[in-house]
Amino acid sequence: MATKIIEHSWKLSLPNSFLVDHSFSDGKQRDQTYDGPDKIYLQIGADGKEHYGPLTEDDIADGRPKPADVVQWYEVDCARSDKHALICQLRGPVINEKEESRDLSVDVAHPGSPDMSADGYQQFTYGSVLYPDDVWNYETITVSNPGSAGPDDISISAFTAKEKINGVDEDKTWDMVRAHRNRELTNSDGAIAEDMPDELKTKWKTYRQQLRDLPNKMSAANVHPNIADMMFPMQPDYVEPPKDPSEGDGTGNKPWMPPG
Repeated sequence: MATKIIEHSWKLSLPNSFLVDHSFSDGKQRDQTYDGPDKIYLQIGADGKEHYGPLTEDDIADGRPKPADVVQWYEVDCARSDKHALICQLRGPVINEKEESRDLSVDVAHPGSPDMSADGYQQFTYGSVLYPDDVWNYETITVSNPGSAGPDDISISAFTAKEKINGVDEDKTWDMVRAHRNRELTNSDGAIAEDMPDELKTKWKTYRQQLRDLPNKMSAANVHPNIADMMFPMQPDYVEPPKDPSEGDGTGNKPWMPPG
């Protein structure tokens, strides 16, 4: 038994509208190529979940014992179906040199994020090209009938839109947005010095006012709290002075320093 490396074409299922509607009724897909072992083995416990990292045939052939809390080394045939290829792509030791470039995306504005740049707020954007780990959550991989599971007794779920935006499957509230705003105000409390150049001082004052106005302006523009929390203004472009002020900021400019 030896690990065989394959190149397998498959189709990645995509949500109807990324970060908005993560159902799949529109049948959107994108062509993909899996480059990696033809089979991987998931170390499945009695709960149907992975307890340790995936193995290859070579790993199993080295005679290692099955961990006590693993009831099955579950074989995933990476070419069996698009679902199996997806799981192998997410969990297998893919050939990095053949992986699709992630530099092809361009920024796309979220439909719930209006252009409020005139007020100083960033528009929430995401990459135009979606990859398997953008959409599908490998932590949801579950094997039914663990211990005697067959080749199709495996499932995986997509992230919800809330999970992708917020990290959890819950909506943010305006109170959460205000708490975020208050932290940013606290963090910038000492940013303005009396001896700072007027132009930079004005930038910081404008930034702090934008923070104060953010909840009301976002609410008035009908922006959902989930999205509003991603549209905070950028801090003024202030370069941290180097340890040796004579070094400048790397651009040929001398950074502003308080008089010493």
